[in-house]
Formats: sequence, C-alpha cells, structure tokens
Amino acid sequence: MAFDSSLDICAAGALFAAAIGAWGLAAPLPARARIYLRFATVLFSALAVSVALGMADIAALLLLPLASSALLVAALARFAKPLPIFPASLVLVLGLAGGLGALVSGHAMLALVPVIFASLGIIAAALNGVALMPVLAGGSLLASGLAFVEQGTRAGLLLLCAAALIGLAKAQLLRSSSSAMRGEAARP
Repeated sequence: MAFDSSLDICAAGALFAAAIGAWGLAAPLPARARIYLRFATVLFSALAVSVALGMADIAALLLLPLASSALLVAALARFAKPLPIFPASLVLVLGLAGGLGALVSGHAMLALVPVIFASLGIIAAALNGVALMPVLAGGSLLASGLAFVEQGTRAGLLLLCAAALIGLAKAQLLRSSSSAMRGEAARP
C-alpha cells in the first residue's frame, strides 16, 4: 500500500510539473487556443493536488471531463477551424455536465463519455492539421479515460494526462523540410 501511495504522489508531481510546463509552452500559441489550454492546465494541476489530499477519485470525476473538453476546444482552435463562442461554451458545459452527473449519480461512465468524445475530436483535428504529436496526445487522453474507470490505476491516469497535456502544448516537432512532403512542386 505504501508503494502505491508513493507512486501516486510521484505521478501527481509529474502531472503538476507537466501543467507548469504546458502553461509556459502555450505562450506562443494564438489566444483562441492558449486560453483553453491554460484552463486545462489549471484543472489538471488541481487533479494533481487532489492526490496529495486523498480526494483524487472524487476530483477526477469532475476535473477529467472538463479538462478534456477544454483540450478539445484548444485543439480545434489550433489544428482546425476555431469554434465560435457559443459552441465552445456548449462543449465545456457538456464536459461539466458529464462530470457533475458522475458525481451526483456515482456512475463513472457519465464522466467517461465526454473524455472519449474529446479525445476522438482531438485526434481528428490533429489529423486534419497533419500533426503527429497531438494525435498521440489525443490517444493518451483516450487511454487516461480508460484508465480512469479501472480501479488501482491512478498513477497511470495521472501520467497519461501529463502526456496529453504536454503533447498538445508543445509545438509540432515533426515538420517536414522536404518540399515534396509539403506539396510544393519540385524545382529543377
């Protein structure tokens, strides 16, 4: 039991450090993506702090779907067409409704539904923008949602959330320098 607790604390520290790093990495992004990404960093840092307070299972019911929805809005703003204010607010409200519904009813599946839809939306937006790292970030967010419903995988949940956060905040590293890969005509 002590090993599980120390592993959870280490994973929470990694998530907190990832949230701080993602806050800084989001600085060069446009405001329409930066604001939602930084909102998600605050929510994930609250999840990391809740581990030390012993409330991680309850806090994850509310924070994970809302943070996933914020990451979806940020990914859409970054890799596809940004959502107008009303649809973006609706996405966040649906994430909050899933989390609150899970808290009130005690059924974690209500919190899992917004996480799954958000992660699939992130993957689709990143594929639209031909960005590999955010596709992997969407996959790790999906895996964190699946780890969330499994008992005893708190450290995995926290580390997958950290990977998703950094993967969406980091600038794309795998851009091709080849003109053929960018679709430009070959020059003689």
